[in-house]
Amino acid sequence: MTPETLTPAEKRLQRRVIAVCAFMTLCFVTLCLGVVFPVQMGFQLVIGWTSYIARALPVFTISVERTTWFLVALILFTLGIHFVCKKRYRRKQASKAESGESNWRLRWTLSLAMMCLMLALSGICVISMTHQTWWMVTGENMVAYRRGMMAARRSTSKNNLRQIGLAMHDYHESNSQLPMGGTFDQTGQPHHSWTTRLVPYLDQAELYNQIDFHQSWTAEANQKAFQTRIPAFQNPGLYSDYDHGKSSEEVFRGYKPIHYAANSRVFNVNSGLTFKKIPDGTSNTIFAGEVKAGIKAWGDPLNFRDPVLGINVNPHGFGGPFTGGTQVLMGDGSARFISDDIDPAVLKAISTPNGGEPVGEF
Repeated sequence: MTPETLTPAEKRLQRRVIAVCAFMTLCFVTLCLGVVFPVQMGFQLVIGWTSYIARALPVFTISVERTTWFLVALILFTLGIHFVCKKRYRRKQASKAESGESNWRLRWTLSLAMMCLMLALSGICVISMTHQTWWMVTGENMVAYRRGMMAARRSTSKNNLRQIGLAMHDYHESNSQLPMGGTFDQTGQPHHSWTTRLVPYLDQAELYNQIDFHQSWTAEANQKAFQTRIPAFQNPGLYSDYDHGKSSEEVFRGYKPIHYAANSRVFNVNSGLTFKKIPDGTSNTIFAGEVKAGIKAWGDPLNFRDPVLGINVNPHGFGGPFTGGTQVLMGDGSARFISDDIDPAVLKAISTPNGGEPVGEF
């Protein structure tokens, strides 16, 4: 049988069979590729609601009194519509002086009543969806979601500190010392930061090769390099690069910021310590930490703080965006959380590399 001999009905049937076969083939290929989400979603939309009905029916109760009142109200509403529409329809037909049937049909009334009922149910559904959406935004679910997001951001920031710590150890292994806290020329002009020396150890070797260390970090030849964002220097707990209401362009002039600073008692100007010069032990000495105020660009040689000033107390000290304290990088490469109410004596002990103070628990 050729396509020319098929009737229109047979052609339609043939197209439907081809469409069904194509759909089944697509589903089979999708499942073979491991993409089950579209199939699961289609199944839930078509059949999934039956499981909800099966769970809801055993606990579903019908109030005879309320059902009776609803049916009585619905019948009265329908009769009222029928009476009003029949009267108005008869007047309209009479005004047109038309012959023939002038009675309002009962099925028209039932259709109109059903439409009104569906509109009322739709309105109730919209109100319920609005209440549910508001509950999701302001209720416990959203609070839990926000807590989960903050926990994830805190974990990412902790991982950033660990990456910086690993880069410091790699730098020490290659150069037999830690990077200098900041380099300045003989006239006191700032040149480069401790973070700049760590760039090749953060999988940014190509960026590092673009930097001219014979010129200042703000020199025109270095602008493009220092206007590049480095993920390990960004704390996701800080939602923007704003400082005291000013935009990042105003604060950094296009240079990308860093949300971490070095310990000024370990990283010195134009000189770098070795691990041997940290008799207190690297595991008992802060190397760097989170900052949330006075944020600087990652190329700024003045990017270090004094931890002794307190945690989340002084804008020139350490402080993080997460409640209760801040995260710091210890010299052994581990990241620790320090509470706001840490004993000042303990904080001083872990801030100095060779103080010889008892550290205790922190």
